[in-house]
Amino acid sequence: MTFAHDIRSNLLMLVDLLNTTGTSAEADDTLRTSAQLSDFAARHDFSGPLEATDADVEATRRLRARFAAALATDAEAAEEEVAKAANLTLAETDALPQLVRHGDWDWHLHAVGASATLADRVAADVALVLIDLIRAGELARLGHCAAEDCAAYLADLSRNRSKRFCDTGNCANRTHVAAFRARQSS
Repeated sequence: MTFAHDIRSNLLMLVDLLNTTGTSAEADDTLRTSAQLSDFAARHDFSGPLEATDADVEATRRLRARFAAALATDAEAAEEEVAKAANLTLAETDALPQLVRHGDWDWHLHAVGASATLADRVAADVALVLIDLIRAGELARLGHCAAEDCAAYLADLSRNRSKRFCDTGNCANRTHVAAFRARQSS
């Protein structure tokens, strides 16, 4: 399935957000300060002001925990749990969807205005991308790394749904080298 630019970028942003917990190949939580949240938003091309407060950091960390818990359910229940979490998030952010275009980008959807807090803008984008995945029957595109020593999330944007490893810790290479060495020693 081909995803629109805003869906791809928001899905990758969601994966990056989920992977800030320190449970991936990195050793520590990377979303503890307002500067880290502002940097996160800048890396993901958020429009509007990127100033984050301590309250934004706490709200974004709660959002991260909410969706990590919803995605941790079994595959059958995940869709329902993610839908509940997305609806709750949209209600909390006072979402008022609008079509927006920035420069040369195609039209895309903003769920809240540019004057909303940074935490609300992140939350609304997360909710929208998950709603898009659920509606398209593509929630399985969001998964976990197949490396035994990694708990990072990944977004499988491949045509044949073949992505197995995350992009955070060189997991594919480490796994393949370990398998090669195991075969050589046998």
